[in-house]
Amino acid sequence: MAETLILILTEKIASALADQLEKQFDSLYGLQQELLTQVRGRMSQIKMEFEVIKGFLIYIGTRKENNEILDAWVKEVRELAFEAETIMDHYTYIWADQRHSSNVSRWYHINNQLQEISNRLHRLGEMKQQYDIKTTKGSQSKIAIERHQDLTRSSRVIDEETILGTEEYEKDLKSWLKGGQTDVAHSKRILISVSGPVGIGKTTLVSKVYRSTMIRESFGCRAWVNVSRTYKVEDLHRRIVRELFKGQKGEIPQRLDTMDSTELKKILDEFLGNMRYLIVLDDMRDQNVWKEKLENFIPDNNCGSRIIMTTQSVHVASLAGEDRIMQVKKLGEQDALYLFCRKAFQRHDTEECPTELMEQARNISKMCDGLPLAVVSMGNYLSLREKTILEWKKLEEDLNWILNNNVDFDLMKSVLKLSFDSLPGYLKTCFLYCGIFPDSHLIKRKRLIRLWIAEGFIQDRGRRTAEDVAEDNLHELIKRNMLEVQDTNDSGRVRTCKISAIMRQLIISKSEQEDFYVVFEDAEKSYEGNARRFSVKSSNNSIPFGISSIQNLRSWIHFGTGEPPLQSGFKLLRVLDLQGVPLIKGLPKEIFNLFNLHYLGLRNTSIKRLSTSIKRLVNLQTLDLAFTNIKELPDGIVKLRRLRHLFVYKIVDRTYQSFCYFLGFPALRGICDLKELHTLQSVEVSKDILRNLKKMSQLRSFRIMKVRAEHYSDLSKAIETMVNLRRLDIVGAKSDEALDMTCEIVPPQSLEKLTFRAKLMTLPTWISSLRNLAWVRLCWCSLPPEQDFLPSLGGLHSLVFLLLINAHNGSELSFKNGSFLRLKDLRIVDMKNLKEIKVESGALNELRHLNLVRCEGLTNAPKGILSLKNLENVHLENMKREFVDQLWQTESDNHPMLRAVNIVRQDSKWELKSLGKFRSNLMGYDDQNPENS
Repeated sequence: MAETLILILTEKIASALADQLEKQFDSLYGLQQELLTQVRGRMSQIKMEFEVIKGFLIYIGTRKENNEILDAWVKEVRELAFEAETIMDHYTYIWADQRHSSNVSRWYHINNQLQEISNRLHRLGEMKQQYDIKTTKGSQSKIAIERHQDLTRSSRVIDEETILGTEEYEKDLKSWLKGGQTDVAHSKRILISVSGPVGIGKTTLVSKVYRSTMIRESFGCRAWVNVSRTYKVEDLHRRIVRELFKGQKGEIPQRLDTMDSTELKKILDEFLGNMRYLIVLDDMRDQNVWKEKLENFIPDNNCGSRIIMTTQSVHVASLAGEDRIMQVKKLGEQDALYLFCRKAFQRHDTEECPTELMEQARNISKMCDGLPLAVVSMGNYLSLREKTILEWKKLEEDLNWILNNNVDFDLMKSVLKLSFDSLPGYLKTCFLYCGIFPDSHLIKRKRLIRLWIAEGFIQDRGRRTAEDVAEDNLHELIKRNMLEVQDTNDSGRVRTCKISAIMRQLIISKSEQEDFYVVFEDAEKSYEGNARRFSVKSSNNSIPFGISSIQNLRSWIHFGTGEPPLQSGFKLLRVLDLQGVPLIKGLPKEIFNLFNLHYLGLRNTSIKRLSTSIKRLVNLQTLDLAFTNIKELPDGIVKLRRLRHLFVYKIVDRTYQSFCYFLGFPALRGICDLKELHTLQSVEVSKDILRNLKKMSQLRSFRIMKVRAEHYSDLSKAIETMVNLRRLDIVGAKSDEALDMTCEIVPPQSLEKLTFRAKLMTLPTWISSLRNLAWVRLCWCSLPPEQDFLPSLGGLHSLVFLLLINAHNGSELSFKNGSFLRLKDLRIVDMKNLKEIKVESGALNELRHLNLVRCEGLTNAPKGILSLKNLENVHLENMKREFVDQLWQTESDNHPMLRAVNIVRQDSKWELKSLGKFRSNLMGYDDQNPENS
């Protein structure tokens, strides 16, 4: 953690020393310039010293040793880095505050503070020498390794007697291990991986199979080795040799502890010879440990040997062949409840839960998120407590304190902590930050990424943007099973994810210890501390007592409906996220003095206007005004040259059925000078924007509105220059005004999502050239009946989502053989003239979801629908009765894969016929809702 804080600090210093500030510096004279020369010199020196400290912290972070002196020294480093960060934020604040930047006394104060930081850095260096603070070799490293091994052994013993639902896993694993015992064709060594989240029971499962009589008798020798990234290569090789000799009850070779890897490999080759062996590599966390340290060290003697890796990481698991990867799933709700009750009532005559405690039992077992280790720990804890509702509610209501102050949870905390400690520094901070979101709150990918960047955790890296790097970090946390995906779009991209309740409580505790952030889910309690970030969940206007006195607050993230203290003196804020707070109708003038603000989130509030003073927020990166009451922006917006994401649109028709159900904002003169913009939604067309749009080469997501026929030629030329564009929405001025899109352009191949919400004379021919296009929305296009537009789309090999709202005036849609091979979601809405849908064999092979809404001319079920073997959901709304009855009969009788036929409203009555859970987005068929921006 400390090394990441230093990274943020050094990035801030580098930014302060950048060219933009150089120009301001050159304009100063006399005493100011002399002072600033000293200030900048000290900043450079401090940056260099912290860079060296960061390198040392990264090194000791790989050692995982217990050293109280070292821990105390690191704590001092962290506190000093916090103070230095505060000084840098004050520095930036003064530069941005043009009214006071020429105040000499302020620069004297900054200079003196930096001198004090330099002095304390020097003293920290002296302390390091005086107390011989360093990583220890030999014994300490060995102790850390043995502690890790003891922990793993404990974790596999504790659950073995209570492990549930593993019969199929055990059967498959034994089959993979037995294969090759006599079959020459399978005599090569095979690598097997068993993966899943921490606490899921991987080690327990493999241990149970490993120690079974059948497996013991199938191998000449076996070894169980706990793998940790703290091992040196010789340590790891030595462990394998020692465990194999011990397994055979052989004499351990002399000088084993002093041999190098070459000598160890020679001994291993001779020992294994033609023996069939089984080696378990438990808790493998890094692909390179196998590739660089073990793959060539462990011989493949063509005797049908097997190696099993247990791992959290999907990347590591992929080292095994696709047919030798075992993904251990979480317990279902009923299994988790059953296991919990077995443990909670283990000291009773019956393990059944009394009726009066069943609600609490369900709540507590759900908190465990299907992780057997958590379920067992909770059950063991409550087995020693009174069996009353009041006692069990204490665990629900004060989980954080109980987890941190009760020995019953020590093993679980150690296992979870080990998982966290194994993360590289750049992921630790990102993961800790996820605890800011409440338990019941799904974490939206796009929002999380923008917050990470605003906090300064992630920067641009070479030619890759910070957003791309953040996306990589998110995927890495998911691949490591630290975050769980809750929803994806049809392209497989993450929409929302979550963190388990138990892990969240542990990282909240760690964050509070390090003043990283504090979470208030009860705004009535008081606070005395110096946290940098607050997450407040409040349903009233009260705030934690004592908050207003905190001067170093960097982030305020608000959940709930209570109004936050917007007039408090948090002048160093970087993040102010008030999404969904309905009481906010305006911003006090103090907000516009937050010169360090990088993120202002006002989505889904009642704000009506912004002051022109917004221009003072010169560091702002994200301004989110989506689904507010703002109709226009002040001119000052164009002064925000660091702005990356700008969302402004208002819903005016909550039925989402009208052509103009949402409004954008009139384009400001000069808005195209915001060259850092990645997202611009939703701007109305103007001559200025058409003339200068080519300047915005960084745009990734662009929605332009009120486009008329005379605009399209200039707009299409500008689109050609937007080489990074991934999403493009073109919205016409009127539903009956047609756009002529016959002009030929070379569109950016980066396009992934395309929306036309306008009447079209013809579908642009260039669409068929977009090899990365995954989503297409044709809304109110009213294409002529004679134009068969589907062939232009059917050959798009990346297309997974197609929405047609009043898209075509023809009477037939025909999906030809070999077309739309990857399409998963097809939505057909308001096609008034449509009388027939044909699906030829070999079309729509991957279709999962079919929506038919207000297509009143359809009376017969789509021809060929029975050929869609992967169809899961059919959603029908306001369709003719005869169509509904026919489709229902056809599907339920003849389509075994179908899970649901969902009928929302029929003949003015609500009616539901369902074969299972239905997955559909009923809020806005064009997918332009708060969940997707």
